Amino acid sequence: MKRTLVILAAAALVAALSFASGIQEKKPADKYAAFCGDYRFDLTSYGAPVITAKIYVENDELYVHADTSDSPDKLSPVENEPTKFFLDDPDEGHWDFEFLKDDKGKITKCRIVNAGMGIDAVGERIDG
Repeated sequence: MKRTLVILAAAALVAALSFASGIQEKKPADKYAAFCGDYRFDLTSYGAPVITAKIYVENDELYVHADTSDSPDKLSPVENEPTKFFLDDPDEGHWDFEFLKDDKGKITKCRIVNAGMGIDAVGERIDG
């Protein structure tokens, strides 16, 4: 009888865990995965160099690390805009990031805007 109760309890636990895992929201790492990659921005018309920026997830948050920067910056999501993010840099001001899809629905570009610096540029994804 004890063995039957243990088996029934274990089965109930497995069923409950299976149900719970089916209704959980996507983890940020999963929902940000489509944005991750390397992007090249030609900022020469703004008096800046061509830069490569790596977008990646760490600790369930999205980060950008430009090859012109010593350290990465955390991108904060824009509420109700799943492809838009921003960051506020103490030296450069407010940056907006918008990830753009091609006609097949794949993220292939990233638009960056810094109104204070007069920058509005689209970078191409270069890692496929």
